[in-house]
Amino acid sequence: MDRYWEKSTMALPLWSLALALLVNLVLGSALVLGVFTLMEQRILLGAIAGLVIGAAVVYAEATIGAQMFSLNFSEKRLIVVVAGVGAALGITGTMLAIEPEIE
Repeated sequence: MDRYWEKSTMALPLWSLALALLVNLVLGSALVLGVFTLMEQRILLGAIAGLVIGAAVVYAEATIGAQMFSLNFSEKRLIVVVAGVGAALGITGTMLAIEPEIE
């Protein structure tokens, strides 16, 4: 019962949070560029490819992260939030900077 009230120390290094933010920022941006390129050819193809590639990226990151780190629930939650913010910034920034030529 005493262990429940003890403060837990975070085993997740700061560099891993920065890496998660940066990698997801770049991946989000690259995914938008790829989807825009495919949508310029065929809208349905771009939409389906975006969903499939996005799901593959999430699965790959979860698998690699599980092999690299042994995290508790609060650390997993923190890294998912940081990665989500990075992806959102990459996607939003790219969408604001580039418009697809869809006809």
